[in-house]
Amino acid sequence: MTSIEAFSRLSAEHFARAIKSLDRTVLLDFLRRLEPAVYARYFKGFRPQVLGRKRVTEALRFEVYERKNETVGDILTMLWNQQHRDLYHGMLALVKTLAEDVETIEKIEDPVAVGFIETLSARFDREDILICVRLNEVRFSEAVTAEHLEGSGPRPAGEPEPGSGPESPPASGESQASAPGIEKKS
Repeated sequence: MTSIEAFSRLSAEHFARAIKSLDRTVLLDFLRRLEPAVYARYFKGFRPQVLGRKRVTEALRFEVYERKNETVGDILTMLWNQQHRDLYHGMLALVKTLAEDVETIEKIEDPVAVGFIETLSARFDREDILICVRLNEVRFSEAVTAEHLEGSGPRPAGEPEPGSGPESPPASGESQASAPGIEKKS
């Protein structure tokens, strides 16, 4: 999946949230060096401090969604992962418990995915977890992603989902440790 395809799976609000979290000076420096035409088109002649977030977000939205600019998508993904490195590395560490080579994982089973979401929700906002899942192509099922990350609006970090507290039994009837929860590519 390309970065453009990954961004296409984010809502407009989540795209704006992702861009808002980035350091504008660093973002504009990367655009100036790696995509000078985009930089010149939207930002040349402006100091980063005076560019409003709305202007930056709308320019990048046009480049990603309308022009399908893969370089801009890659820059945004890389910078988002750097800015949210604790979440990124937390997700990576959880996925690596299933298989050291995460690229061999074709699917993360639903009960395991829900466990990952609950673990990360103790430290991170669910909207950021959703952005991480979408941008990094974490192989959760669409049903789990929609229900636990997109469903019923944003939840504060650490707030458990109704009916998914520690007293709830695992959905599969077996413990997370005994269920590998992945399918590997052959």
